[in-house]
Amino acid sequence: MSKNIRELPFTELVEREAEIARLTSSNDRSRLRGATNEAYMFKIPPKEDWSFLVATTVLTTEKEIRTGTVSINTGATATTFSSDVVLDADDTGKKIYFTGNAFVYDFTYANATGGTVSPPLTGNQNLTNASYVLFQDRYALPPDFDRFLRNGGLILYQGGRRVLIPEEHRQRFHEEMVPTPGVPVTCRLVEKNTAGIQLVELRPSTREETPIAVEYIRRLRPMRETTAGVATISASGTSVTGQSGSRFTEAVTGFYFRVDAFGQGADSEWYRVRAVTHDSALTLGIAFGLSGATSAAYTLCSAPEIPEKVQPAILYAAVAEVLQDQNDPLYAMAESRLGAIISDARNDYATRVYAQEVETVAEEWQYRR
Repeated sequence: MSKNIRELPFTELVEREAEIARLTSSNDRSRLRGATNEAYMFKIPPKEDWSFLVATTVLTTEKEIRTGTVSINTGATATTFSSDVVLDADDTGKKIYFTGNAFVYDFTYANATGGTVSPPLTGNQNLTNASYVLFQDRYALPPDFDRFLRNGGLILYQGGRRVLIPEEHRQRFHEEMVPTPGVPVTCRLVEKNTAGIQLVELRPSTREETPIAVEYIRRLRPMRETTAGVATISASGTSVTGQSGSRFTEAVTGFYFRVDAFGQGADSEWYRVRAVTHDSALTLGIAFGLSGATSAAYTLCSAPEIPEKVQPAILYAAVAEVLQDQNDPLYAMAESRLGAIISDARNDYATRVYAQEVETVAEEWQYRR
């Protein structure tokens, strides 16, 4: 570990991987940076529903619209609503169901009393002053959403109790689909929106504006570093000044800072960043504990957003990745260490008592003998 923190910041991980794997060229470092982020984002998170990756939030559904009536001709796409209907641009993307017509259509807003549907109205009968329901059945999940927990989904509160709206297989979702809103019983993940955010579809959608809890596994952000320019800091100071094209704004609060001359790899002296003012000024969380440095090479980098005891798994996973095609005995060592760390992590963050089914003593078979 570093001398003064328990975390393994991104740069230190790469430096220690290079030392273990005996890879020293700039191309090797580039490979290791890629392998490190790959292990961090795509290899370790899928192994379990880790408790440290569980996040919660709330999405609020929209109320259905049934006001007034609507008219549309068969084979046409343009709809005309009665004057007591007031639509707006947010209604684009909703679904509309016309009483007496079997299809559920996609709706696009045109004006306060009109819009278009897709596909064109089916059947051989025009609809004049027909009843309808316009509803939203798809909602954006949090930007860092990765997946629902195993056997999980959304959560609806009913009578003070939490009721699961489970994620359902696509085929079953279609078989049980109903055309009008009600109380959601299942959900499914669908496409992403234009901002790249995952959407979830409810079956059925809600009649009223309803808060629904979202419990999910979050997606980790890639780790990164910046070393542009040089930095100056005084002994026992907390203010860091950058020169020669420093780019401190590439960092954020929670990044780590070091002066490279005072130690690299496992000898690094890292200081957590408390605030970034601009490209040439930032503040450390604690006083710099070494002698001051003037116009010195520095590193600013992020650290893994996972517990400290799991972070070495990133190191060994990256080493294994870059050595797997070289018939190097270090590969077997790295795989073994990775397996041991993941096994220990499961005991703490995946299969502890609070993550398992809770039973009472009365359910123990020896108690009932």
